[in-house]
Amino acid sequence: MKTLIRNFSHTFRRFMTASVLNIAGLSIAFASFFIIMTQVDYDLNFNKGYKDYERIYRAEFDSNGNSEYNTAIPRPLGELAETSSPHITAVSIQEWPGNEDYEVDGNLFSEPTLAGFGNFMEVFQPEMVCGSADALNIQGQALIPQSMALRFFGTTDAVGKTIFRGKRSNNKPLTIGGVYKDFPENTQMGNPLCLPLPADENKDIWNNWNYGCYVRLSGTDKVTEIEEALNREVAKVNYYSAVKERGHKFFHLTPIADVHFSALGDKSASSRATVYLLICVSFLIVVVATINFMNFSLAETPMRVRSINTQKVLGATTGSLRLSLVVEAVLMSVIAWMLSVVLLAVLRDSGVQDLVTADLDLAEHPILLAATFGISIAMGVAAGAYPSWYVTSFPPALALKGSFGLSPKGRRLRTALVCIQFFVAFTLVIAIGIMYAQSHYIRTADYGYDKDAVVIGDMTPETIAHADAVTEELRHTPGVEDAVVSMYAISSYDHYISWGMGEEGEYVQFQVMIVDYRYLDVMGIQVTDGRNFRATDGNVMIANEAARTAYPWLKLGEPPTKDGVPYPIVGFCENVRFTSFRNDDHTIPLLFVTYGAPYTEWGTKHFINVRIKAGTDRIAAVGELQRVMEKFTPGHDFNFRFIDQIIDENYRNEMRFTRQILLFSLLAILISMIGVFGLTMFESEYRRKEIGIRKIFGSTTGEILSMFSRRYFYILTGCFAVAAPFGWWMGLHWLEGFAEKTPIRPWVFLASFLLVTVITMITVTVQSWRNANENPANSIKTE
Repeated sequence: MKTLIRNFSHTFRRFMTASVLNIAGLSIAFASFFIIMTQVDYDLNFNKGYKDYERIYRAEFDSNGNSEYNTAIPRPLGELAETSSPHITAVSIQEWPGNEDYEVDGNLFSEPTLAGFGNFMEVFQPEMVCGSADALNIQGQALIPQSMALRFFGTTDAVGKTIFRGKRSNNKPLTIGGVYKDFPENTQMGNPLCLPLPADENKDIWNNWNYGCYVRLSGTDKVTEIEEALNREVAKVNYYSAVKERGHKFFHLTPIADVHFSALGDKSASSRATVYLLICVSFLIVVVATINFMNFSLAETPMRVRSINTQKVLGATTGSLRLSLVVEAVLMSVIAWMLSVVLLAVLRDSGVQDLVTADLDLAEHPILLAATFGISIAMGVAAGAYPSWYVTSFPPALALKGSFGLSPKGRRLRTALVCIQFFVAFTLVIAIGIMYAQSHYIRTADYGYDKDAVVIGDMTPETIAHADAVTEELRHTPGVEDAVVSMYAISSYDHYISWGMGEEGEYVQFQVMIVDYRYLDVMGIQVTDGRNFRATDGNVMIANEAARTAYPWLKLGEPPTKDGVPYPIVGFCENVRFTSFRNDDHTIPLLFVTYGAPYTEWGTKHFINVRIKAGTDRIAAVGELQRVMEKFTPGHDFNFRFIDQIIDENYRNEMRFTRQILLFSLLAILISMIGVFGLTMFESEYRRKEIGIRKIFGSTTGEILSMFSRRYFYILTGCFAVAAPFGWWMGLHWLEGFAEKTPIRPWVFLASFLLVTVITMITVTVQSWRNANENPANSIKTE
């Protein structure tokens, strides 16, 4: 052991630069592998934290027979599911979750909230810390997670305590009926405050598609039978008589473990292909680092072979020498792993955490940490095996005499290993170029409205109650041109309210945005036919041109009806990008709707849209808007943001993946350059005599450097030709998630080639410079 430590210490000191770079490359690879695999673990185990998750399914419904399933259902359908099969043991009918304010002991908290009918949490079977989930069967009671109880009361013993929905002055008290243990972070529902909905809400109402539905089954072998039973029961309902044709499948059950990867209802959902791609990237980085490690070991060979073979002459066996060299490599790898652990601990609270949705806390991933350690051992063995064989393969007399040369076979192997590194680097860089071209296209495309002139903030119950006063005061704020309320923030979702309107033969389906009458003016949306909204309007609509294309019979002034209420079309407007590029908004019928009686106050004021005057400092303007709004709700953050920020949030999964690939592409290039450094060191050390002789015969330093660079240029060109189709395929796969996409242009490939090539040539030149400038007398003397 002492001999091993002495040899390792001597080697580390002798090859300090190479050793430090080697450890740096390995530690970066281990840290990258850990970070990527936390995201993979997060995605692949999503929703698997529920008890017997295999038995939980999401109910999806197709009401019109065209196999376009929807995750939203009316309440009676969920209740029908509850009675249709004895194999359904529990049903959860719930609203979509959102944040609400709660006052507790004078403090105001904004917390995720989920409401449903009865004990809707029975499907998910939370582990209760105290109290009972059956408290949800009682109006005025609530369940809270353990973490929320600690925030509210500083203790989990919270049963019987009172909180207030909104502010205390609203007089909406809630009694804590139970505290449940927090579900894992990667679960569908998260850890919300749970409330019961009024027992009579939408009772027997078949056309209000307001709820999601989850079911727990007695077993997973009865899914087909349960779906058939559900469909038989739905076919008996008169409301769906128009689509009772034989074989129509109304209900479809999706395992909750698959919901995370389902684009149904969420086109930004994760995809298994993306997860598998991340796995490939993580292992490619490990492979690249392993190749680096091997090349560094080989680079040291000409300087260690005399010492190793001297030990053979003095009696050391070949086996013991090889074992010693492998153990040295493993020790180097373990040191790099330990450094990566330190690096991860330091980076946890940095921007690296934003790259993944999983927690980077090392304590949260003991198995992954141990697996990374195991990989470090395997990498040390793999990287040390060939060099240990190579350096001990020469006859001692030949090695000591110093007349051996560079093995052509070994040179081919090392070149092949570097080619793999370049292949990985080119593939990732080309893919990231395609991704960023699409991101640039998304940001710079014409949205059909003035997205750069508008900021959007959230409304509170107080500002909603005084919406007219709020908008009037905002209009008189310096730098503000106009302000208006709306139900949605434009470009924030892939789907909005969907309305079916009209009679038989003239039935239309629209996406709907409920707005105030000044909305189109504030957003800069142009009316192409008819007129704009007026202050005196109520229950009128302006449709986009896509609606007129889809339904040519739509005419100005002719009102389709909704729930028996006529909605005249007073105008048509230009098509705007109101969802995301995952949809083709130029083909989706859209209605802008203003409400009159009986819906005057319904759902129109969730957001405030403020148009900033040209030339105004927008950052300063946002601060002023916050101050004005705080007059109505003191101390509240209204979350004013530019539309570009809203758009970025809508593409958060795609942008996160792009940032991941960007970072790991740069790391792959960095590690590859470290490998090139090692190989160039190896080559130049073996070719010192050749360089000296060339200089004696008149070669300049530039010509010597050109000799080394030319070989790498040929290698780079060949690797690029092989990698380009793979990078193109990776980028093309990513683009499949968009209905509107930028073409893949040649400059992406050219820029990728130039980036890797320039970095490589700089690395080769820097490493070769010393030998190219060395005095020939020193390099050709007898060793």
